[in-house]
Amino acid sequence: MEYFGIDVGGTQVKWAIVNEDYQIVEQGKIPTDFSSADELVDALVKLVEPYRDRVGAIAASVPGTVQADDPDGTIIGGGALTYMDKFPLARALTDRLGLPAVIDNDGKSCANGEYAAGALKGTKVGVVMVIGTGLGGGVVIDGTVFRGAHGNATEISGIVSDHVTAPGKFDLSNMGAIRGGWMGLRHAICSEKGITDEKDIDGFKLFEWVDAGDEAAIRGLHTYARYVVCLCHTIQVILDPDAIAIGGGISAAPALIEAIHAEEDAMYEGWPFPQMKKPNIVLCEMGNDANIVGAVYEARRRLRL
Repeated sequence: MEYFGIDVGGTQVKWAIVNEDYQIVEQGKIPTDFSSADELVDALVKLVEPYRDRVGAIAASVPGTVQADDPDGTIIGGGALTYMDKFPLARALTDRLGLPAVIDNDGKSCANGEYAAGALKGTKVGVVMVIGTGLGGGVVIDGTVFRGAHGNATEISGIVSDHVTAPGKFDLSNMGAIRGGWMGLRHAICSEKGITDEKDIDGFKLFEWVDAGDEAAIRGLHTYARYVVCLCHTIQVILDPDAIAIGGGISAAPALIEAIHAEEDAMYEGWPFPQMKKPNIVLCEMGNDANIVGAVYEARRRLRL
């Protein structure tokens, strides 16, 4: 049997036909150029229609919270796609196409994808940390993604570090969403270089400086890497995972994982609790396919396919 996997992102909708071995047979993408839930559904139906007689189910990864016990696949929040808030996407797709549909959060789909066919395969407890504008995340325990009491487990963007600048209140600037996303790396490097106007500097430029041996850029990279290690340490002491897989666009730069490993070794030197393992930080293996494969994995698990 084959399955139609969808990854609804802020800029692109990626789709793929996935087989039972979690291999992608065919794939494509379209721009996320919609202003309403109905427009998005119309576009998804158009994508699935040519394959309707070939696939056994639809599986979609989306921004926002989706409760596992909601057969309608109602999206809560919707991230950048605010028009999807409270929209029952699974029900809408099933009504239009006559196929079972399962919808899940993008971070949790990524974790499932890496467990099904990537860096977390074979783990008892595995975590993904996806570095984007903010930080996405997911944890898989014994083959099942962990959701928590309200469906929001492993929202790494909300982890607070250092101090809270306004006493008694959480300060977003000290949370993973700001400091741990790729723009946190940009700020760390630009601060070291004395650059105050950061808005036109992208990730390619940051690693161009690093790869050229720019000492200020390298210092900024290591400052950022220490923050990532602190986040991984927090996850490690709470969940004790076999591996924490780092993904997202900037994870493709070899200098990033090298800096993370170097800072981890330095920070754990003399670690007084040898019975508590330091994080096994690895790279995600599935790349842009993780969310689609993970959505299919979750659909098969729920639908018993």
